[in-house]
Parts: sequence; structure tokens; C-alpha cells
Amino acid sequence: MKKKLTNNLGLKLAALGLAVVIWLVIQSIADPMTTKTLTQTVEIRNEDVLSQQDENYTYSVVSGETARFTISGKTSVISRLTASDFNVYADLSKLSIVNAVPVEITAKAYVDSSVEILPQSNTLQIEVDELTSIQKDVTVSTSGSPAEGYAVGNTSCEPSLVTITGPKRILENADRLVVSVNVNGRSTDFSESIDPILYDKNGDEITAETVHIELEEPVLVTVEIWRTETLDVRLDFSGVTAADGYAITNTAYSPQQIVVTGDDEDLDQSEAVSRGYVVFSVPGESNLTETTEGVFPIADYLGDNLRLVDSDLRESGITYQITVEEKVSASWPVSFENIQLVGSNPDFTYRLASGQDSVSITVTGTEADLDSVRSSSSGTIQFSLDVSNCDEPGEYSATVSAVLPDSIELAPGQEISIIVEEANPSSGETGES
Repeated sequence: MKKKLTNNLGLKLAALGLAVVIWLVIQSIADPMTTKTLTQTVEIRNEDVLSQQDENYTYSVVSGETARFTISGKTSVISRLTASDFNVYADLSKLSIVNAVPVEITAKAYVDSSVEILPQSNTLQIEVDELTSIQKDVTVSTSGSPAEGYAVGNTSCEPSLVTITGPKRILENADRLVVSVNVNGRSTDFSESIDPILYDKNGDEITAETVHIELEEPVLVTVEIWRTETLDVRLDFSGVTAADGYAITNTAYSPQQIVVTGDDEDLDQSEAVSRGYVVFSVPGESNLTETTEGVFPIADYLGDNLRLVDSDLRESGITYQITVEEKVSASWPVSFENIQLVGSNPDFTYRLASGQDSVSITVTGTEADLDSVRSSSSGTIQFSLDVSNCDEPGEYSATVSAVLPDSIELAPGQEISIIVEEANPSSGETGES
């Protein structure tokens, strides 16, 4: 048996060596070497080094809070690795005189020892800063929409004032401490415990690990959910007037409905809610000569008990427009027989002193209103002359009167010369009594 094993030993060893070489070649082809670049947030170690030197100082990261590094190894191994499989840290005990710390990267214990971390030069740059404290009011911010027919009412939180400590450079840029609560679908009051978020003056979240919000537990937020009511809006423009020679031809405003909210007691006691509308007088403007636009600050006039649901409307108001047009003059003939003679005497006859059958009437108003009067002047507009003082035959002057739209006026001095004569039985009566 031993002889069989040792026969051709050299040949057998050569075959074994060849097999190993072939296996290695196959492995290198089937599982080649590869590299992968990873990115990881740098962990800061030994932070207390600075406070041990001076408790009134801390630090803030200027740059290098994330590190990129490359690993090398077999594809089958590298493909399964992520950044979380490595320790990426900066040890503040190794802080240089220029406040820089080299970033060190090591593989965690379970990572295959064949994995190589290629040389890299990541550096964490910090700024040593004075440790300071500030206090911020907690602001409640809501998102989402309550159930239909409801709106967000009063909000409150406990605590409402919070102390924050951290580097002076960062806290000088701190703006708001916010708790955000979702009210979507809510129809009743509720409370939630929420961790506040600190924002800078650019609206970005402050995430520095050296900034500490001094809270033993989350902020307790209470949100009241109120019912809503829809009210019609009526704007009163009676205090607005146009200048002489001009007319207000139209007024318009938007929106014509508003949605208000309040607690149940306030809504139930509101006269506006009871009648379904609100009336506001637009501040008086006089001597207008052109179309004017404005904004009525409706939120200022609702009172303390009602609140507009539309936040944009609270900030702006109801927009309105007052259309003003210049008046023009127009004249057209009116048949004398269509003019009512007020106070006429059946014993007299009346005719135009000019001998004509018609008289020219001049009115002033906007173009649109004048067109309306022209189209209806054949019968619906009644002109009249007061002849009650014409008590004997002769020539008289009488002033024309007419019933016209408010925006139309007779031009001043509209007097007509008429001849009054005794009635001739054979000619009949021309006047009306």
C-alpha cells in the first residue's frame, strides 16, 4: 500500500500543484478583484477633550462631516459590503493646531480580512467656539387639512419656552424652534408629544450634534379643532363718490364668500353667523376721476371671536374695484307732442316759439347710459314742462324736466320758449291736463 502511494510521487505532486494553479486561475476569472467607493458620516470621538481644557468652549464642524473612501477585494466579498460595515471616525484628542483632525477608517470585526481599505486623506475641520445658551419660544406648525367643515383653532404647547446650548456661531444664526403636528382628517381636539426642530435664518434645519435642546421629554402639543361657517360678504360703497363730470359705473369685489371659524360658543353667539352674511363699508373716497382698486383688510374687522380660515386672505384681504367713467354730453330731438305739459289749461293751446315740431334735449352721462336713454327715448322716458304759471296768452320760458337713471342728468339751463294762445274751438286742444 505504501509502495503504491509513493509510486510516481513527483508526478503526483506536480499534478496537485497544477490543479491548485488551475483552481486559482478559475477563481480569479470567476471572482475577480474589484473596488467600491463608499460615503459615510464621520463619527466624532473624545468630544469631551475640549470641555476638559475649558468648559466654556465647544466646537462646530466646518467641513469634512462625511468621508469618501475606497475598498478593494474580491467581487463576491466587496459586493456585499456597505458603508455601515466600517468605522469612520475622527478622534478630537488628535486635534492639530489648525483645528483639523484626520479621519480614520477601519473595517468592523466581521469583515473579511482580505478586504483592503485604500489610502485616503479625509480630514475633519472644526471650529472651536464659545459655548453659549439661548432660549426660544416653541412655535406650533400644522400640516394637512382637518375634516370637512372643521379648521385648526388655538394651539398651545408645554413647555412653551426651551433652552438650547451649543456653539455661539451656530446659535447666533438660530431662528425658530418648531414642533410640527399633522391635523389631517381631525374633527376633535387632540394632544401629541413631539420633538422640536431648530431652524436657522435660511429655513434650514440645524442638525449639529453639538447643539443640544434642553428637554427631558418631547413637547406636549395641544390642538383645538373648530367647526367652520361660510358667510356671504357684502361691501358697502355708499361712502365713495365721483368727481364732478364723472360717474361710478360699477363696483366689484372678490371673494364674495368667506369661511370663518371659532369655538362653539363664539360661533353660536355671532350675529353674522346667525344671518349668514357680513357687511363692511369701504372707506370713503371722494372726487374719483379714474377706476380705482383697493384691498379691504377684512380680518381686522371680524372681531376677536371669529377667524378667517384662509391664511392668505388673513394676510391680504378682499380686493375690490370701483369703475369710474367720464361723463359726456349728447343731444337729440324730442317731439313736442311727447312732452307732458304739467298744469296746462284747456282754454289755451301751446306750441314751440321756434315754430318747430320738436326740441333738442341735452343730457350728460356715461356712453353706455346715454345709449340706453337713446334707445328708450321714444316713449319710456317721460319729459315734462311746467306751464302752470302760463295763465294768459303770450310767450313763456319753461324748464324741461325728466325722469332719468341716476347716472344721467339733464344739462343745466334746459329751457324751452313756448307760445300760449287762446284755444280755437275749430283746432282742438294740443295740451294735456
